[in-house]
Amino acid sequence: MPRLSVTMKEGTVGKWYKKEGDTIEKGEAIAEIMSEKATYDLESPATGVVRKIFVEAGVDALVNSVLAIITAPDEPLPQTAATPTTPSVVTGSQERVLASPAAKRLAKEQGIDLATVKGSGPEGRVDEDDVKRHLNERAGSQSKIKEVKALSGFRKTSAERLTTSFRSAPHSTVVMEVDVSNAAELHERL
Repeated sequence: MPRLSVTMKEGTVGKWYKKEGDTIEKGEAIAEIMSEKATYDLESPATGVVRKIFVEAGVDALVNSVLAIITAPDEPLPQTAATPTTPSVVTGSQERVLASPAAKRLAKEQGIDLATVKGSGPEGRVDEDDVKRHLNERAGSQSKIKEVKALSGFRKTSAERLTTSFRSAPHSTVVMEVDVSNAAELHERL
């Protein structure tokens, strides 16, 4: 996955112009790459045969991860290339979450990240009731969801930034009453 901008961390393969087994020339478009700001045709870095495609169309991939392997026509696919290594994203230090053993067990069984559960115990300690409450809240919010659509490129970035803005900015509502009866009369006459 090429880095199309300084801030790009991942991109989406829009579509493949070639499939496994197709021949390709150096500089020929092989795939459409969508970043957060632009859509770009990825050119083949070499002439040969597309041996293996690792990232399907519509899937996100980290910058510098292997999308596909191109080999010479008579060259077999190397065994070491059967599973590409993708660069790992280094995140900040993982903060330890204080939780009871029962809460840890229940969270593990339900596939819940304890960092997302608000603890009610001393120093924010998470207990089993907190995990159950989190499960109920999540079930309640999921019942309201009608359709889930995966976003990519510009729409994904816009949604992330809008959500961040909504969570971090203070909100205010202004309500006012306006008498428009004279305006309605004027509208009917004209």
